[in-house]
Amino acid sequence: MSPTKLNGRMIGELEQFLREELARLRGSLRAIVQENRDAENPSLTDISAHAAETLHTEIQVALVGRRTQQVVQIEDALARLAGGQYGFCEECDAFIGVPRLRALPFAQRCRDCQSQAERQARREAVPVRERPPDVSLEAA
Repeated sequence: MSPTKLNGRMIGELEQFLREELARLRGSLRAIVQENRDAENPSLTDISAHAAETLHTEIQVALVGRRTQQVVQIEDALARLAGGQYGFCEECDAFIGVPRLRALPFAQRCRDCQSQAERQARREAVPVRERPPDVSLEAA
């Protein structure tokens, strides 16, 4: 295998992995939806029972959101694979590398560009502190 591209066997393995992961995630989402449909919702008079039910619901919502995001990532990776763009960084067009694709088959950036994007996101997330107004003693 060339260090700058994927061979047919590797593409096939990654495609199979992506499709299996997609099926697993979709099955998990169906199970969560079915569980919520089947759950009895008796009147909750006990505050602790109500709190437990609320927590369970919040966890389910977060889980559905994360799984849905993963489904979209995998569908995007399969589309890139079909279009011949799979395995190349969306930032610098360099080959992402087989080890990274094996670890994270839906990676869209090489390790260096991903690190740079994460550093940039952290910098943007830190609020800029407002400076106190300059107070001049001479003006008083």
